[in-house]
Amino acid sequence: MFVFSFALAAASLLMLSAGARAAEVITLTNSEWVPYTSQQLPHNGPLSRIVSEAFALEGVEVRYVFRPFGRAYAEAATGYAHGSILWSTSGRDSDRQRRFIFSDVVFDGQSVLFHLKSYPFRWQGYAQLAGVRMGGTAGYEYAFDKYPYISMDRTAVTDEANFRKLAAGRLDVFPANLDVGRAIMRNVLTPEQAELVTWDPNPYNITHYHLMLNKLNKDNPRYLALFNKGLRRLRDSGKYDEYLQVLK
Repeated sequence: MFVFSFALAAASLLMLSAGARAAEVITLTNSEWVPYTSQQLPHNGPLSRIVSEAFALEGVEVRYVFRPFGRAYAEAATGYAHGSILWSTSGRDSDRQRRFIFSDVVFDGQSVLFHLKSYPFRWQGYAQLAGVRMGGTAGYEYAFDKYPYISMDRTAVTDEANFRKLAAGRLDVFPANLDVGRAIMRNVLTPEQAELVTWDPNPYNITHYHLMLNKLNKDNPRYLALFNKGLRRLRDSGKYDEYLQVLK
């Protein structure tokens, strides 16, 4: 009887221990967006780390599934995953707004205009871009699209290709996220090419990026609340700023 009770108690303790260690698991789509997110970076990149650790503070484990941006969006929208990182809210009546709920701001991205050092440029407003040879990446949405007098060459399918065109003098300016552009200059351009390129320090746009969870999953409003709480805790602890230091 004593042996049986002892074995039963031990089994119960093991079950309790396993239960204490278990965490809820949420699946999020992710994409290659160096230097923010990547399977090749420690912790899948600093922004992936921020999302993971904000959830972890509230007892939720994140499983990332890396996909190209279009597929990442589609799988998140149709319920193959709970949601996706990191996206802007887009327009009020957009497909994105209809399908998803959005977290507090995870990160503010600065969009700037890159140009050759030999081409003096200072951002003063959209009107100055009339007649300027501006590059754009195929499939991207830009703030410049609503101005008919601004022409964008979108023959390049990647930002990297546009930076090469800029370095070769085939473009006057190229709009890009500041951190992404600097990463391309470091990792893709040759040192000689990178030395030719600079950027205007005044951002033409600040984009607010969020975690977005689809409206199909009934648990997602609760997950969103947990994430927002964890994100506030992460900021208050100083860890949020620490993780972003790798972008400097």
